[in-house]
Amino acid sequence: MALLLCAGAAASMVYWGLQLATPLAQPAIASPAASAGVAYDATASVARALGYTASTPSPSSSTGSPFKLLGVISSASGQGSALIAADGQAPKAYRVGQTVQDGLVLVALTPRQATLKSASQQLQLDLPVKE
Repeated sequence: MALLLCAGAAASMVYWGLQLATPLAQPAIASPAASAGVAYDATASVARALGYTASTPSPSSSTGSPFKLLGVISSASGQGSALIAADGQAPKAYRVGQTVQDGLVLVALTPRQATLKSASQQLQLDLPVKE
């Protein structure tokens, strides 16, 4: 009985040793998106499933601005921080109340917008819409 038990344990070790030593084979069936050569964006699908609808930018937004809003973390009180790229430079995080550039101060945030204000102008930056 002990001999049978040892033989079974040895066979199990050989089997698992061979399983771990062989590289994993690639799946034979590719997904439809991969076979068509089209990248699939799951973020847009999840956003649609959660009820997000793409909106057109408001006329007061700054489309010709040197600033680009890349991300927002905001609370219901309008506090938080925004990831803003200025003049094609690498993006930086700015908190509400910080100066972004040339006297422009980040004054307010919403989940999809940031408002920059100086003594002479006010800019509203919108997050880009991904579809």
